[in-house]
Amino acid sequence: MFVCRGCLRSLTSSRGTRIRSSRLLSHPQIATTSVSGRRAYTANGPSLDQRRAVEDAIRAAQQHPSPKESKPSGAQSPGDNDGDLAYDNVNTKGDEYGKQKYEKKLEASVRKVLRLTTDPYHIAQHVAKVLEKGRFDEALMTTRMASRNNKVEVSWNHLIDYLMKNHRLHAAVKLYNEMKKRAQIPNAKTYTIIFRGCAESPHPKLAVSEATRIYNFMIKYGPLKPNTIHMNAVLEVCARAGDLESLFTVLATCNGSMRSPDAHTYTIVLNALKYDTSKVGSANLGLIDAEVKREIQKNIHRARAIWSDVIANWRSAKMIIDEPLVTAMGRVLAMGDYKDNESVLELLEQTMKIPRFDKPNVKLPDVSADAGADAAKLPVPEGQTVEAGNMSPKDRKALANSRADKSPLYAKPGNKTLSLIFNVLAATRRTSSAGKYWSYFTNVLKVTPDQYSYNWYLRVLTTGHASGQVAELVASMPTTLLTPLTFRRGFTACIRDNLNRHAFKHACRIFEVMITTQRYPDALAMRLFLQVARGSTRHFYESSPKQQQQQEQQQKQQERSDHHQQQQQQQQQQQTPGLPEPQKEGALTGKAGHGAQIITALSYMWEPFRILTGSLSYPEAATRSPQEELDRKRGPMQEISATARRMIAGIDRVTNEEGMADREAVKLWRARRIVLQKLLERYMRIMYPGGSAAQEEKERRTVLEEEERYERSSPRQAAGEASSSP
Repeated sequence: MFVCRGCLRSLTSSRGTRIRSSRLLSHPQIATTSVSGRRAYTANGPSLDQRRAVEDAIRAAQQHPSPKESKPSGAQSPGDNDGDLAYDNVNTKGDEYGKQKYEKKLEASVRKVLRLTTDPYHIAQHVAKVLEKGRFDEALMTTRMASRNNKVEVSWNHLIDYLMKNHRLHAAVKLYNEMKKRAQIPNAKTYTIIFRGCAESPHPKLAVSEATRIYNFMIKYGPLKPNTIHMNAVLEVCARAGDLESLFTVLATCNGSMRSPDAHTYTIVLNALKYDTSKVGSANLGLIDAEVKREIQKNIHRARAIWSDVIANWRSAKMIIDEPLVTAMGRVLAMGDYKDNESVLELLEQTMKIPRFDKPNVKLPDVSADAGADAAKLPVPEGQTVEAGNMSPKDRKALANSRADKSPLYAKPGNKTLSLIFNVLAATRRTSSAGKYWSYFTNVLKVTPDQYSYNWYLRVLTTGHASGQVAELVASMPTTLLTPLTFRRGFTACIRDNLNRHAFKHACRIFEVMITTQRYPDALAMRLFLQVARGSTRHFYESSPKQQQQQEQQQKQQERSDHHQQQQQQQQQQQTPGLPEPQKEGALTGKAGHGAQIITALSYMWEPFRILTGSLSYPEAATRSPQEELDRKRGPMQEISATARRMIAGIDRVTNEEGMADREAVKLWRARRIVLQKLLERYMRIMYPGGSAAQEEKERRTVLEEEERYERSSPRQAAGEASSSP
């Protein structure tokens, strides 16, 4: 049966239209359709018109992609500084088809959402959820369409906050202006979001100009006047940018009603002065010392003038002070001269009632063994302490007004105050009173020290050459707070305390804590420990030369008579490995005592050093190539090699110099020296596989020069060089 050409043409046109509307255009499905009441038969497959219709449909699909394929990602393109939609970045090859399709689809989905609810609260929740998924286009169109009939300021706030968090300052300001054009009045939260976003902007100068412009507009023409929170946010923007002129200009706008300054206001200003002071001292501006001191004193005078206002408001019960405010003022004063540092202790006594333990005849208050009350429960004669760090500005103001007729509230000290005190004591060389302050804070005020407090206490004790207190502190520290830097500072304190005959014992105690609490000992700390043994020698040579000769003769006779006993003791030590005991006081003097001390230190280090070398044999993380493994191990290998060289130097000192050790000790440590030398050579071959003898010789020469410098210099200078090395 034959079919007329008109019917076949109509059938082909309907099939082509159906293909054009299909979404799977890359693989079109050509299905044979049946017409009711008729049967179509073709002898040679699809006709030419059918093929042309399919090709036209595929060509049209390639030129006009579907909305799913043209939908862009929410990523920001380079140079996107406005608040337009993200579909502007779609590569549509010169036409607007994809953009229009995307807009229509997005608008349809937004209208479906707005049909379900018109409540501004639910709209704001929906906008927040959409922004969490990164779909800024949908959130923006939802807010724009909802703004036609509703007040959705919260939704606009979410959009501005999203742009500020993504560091798009221009886009956020443009969106803020669009918000006002759409009759959406910005509220107090809107300005807070803008100012805080300006403070976190990576372009501080631009952020200062935008924040101050909006702030001045609010004061002069805005229907909503700025409050204390807005002023503090703008001050934070100026402080982070280091613009003191703009900061004091904004500070001059404070009043006694809406923008009354609080403790946070003055804390921001004082921190800005401290940052500017440190920048003057550290920056290379070509200034001489007198000019630098003049600039520092200028900022300190500014801080004192501000602090006079703080004290006046505090004594009149118009505001309460807290620990951040007091410590901010103390840090500014601590950057000055001796008198300024001394005034920090007076400041703490004035605002926190902390006694001046640096003065004579000042004792710690008596605390019973079962005293569990903290500082807030202790009777204070002229006021009480209060912790205002977690209070809102409204609660602070209400608390200050409620105590208008009472004595002022004292700030509650904490770890920041303790660190500030130790900083001042180290600068003024009043390290003898550091223990009293530590006992007062930990026992009376019940302050739990943190990592920074322990570090500052170690610095003060190191400055005061108090190796015994350092050993006690390291032994009492929590295990979680012990770091390699802690042990380095402890051994540095023992090196500086070389005039103390017990310095090496204190170092041995610190070393025992290190090997019992750390998985692997620190290589630099081990070198410092060996330096304590080599440098603490004064008490061995205090007697006269004649007495030294007599003592050496007596020691030789005693060595010959007790030779058999020493062999038995060495065999027992080898069978039961452990740490040897330090040399007893007065047992050996002169070279023999010094040599015994070095041997004791080497014996302490031998087993931990073996554990440290084993850490390189079993790495924690796998590597992709031998070169990557070598690069990862190069640093630890260099540290271990430096420690091995230092141990070899100590062994050579004991074995080659007469009178430093007996024959059995010399025999034992010469054998161990061979082990260290082979280990060092193996590490050199691993680190320098090309056989760079020049680099190897250079490192050996550097080590020898370092050893000679340590020998020539005094122990105190050697401690300074060792502590400054990485």
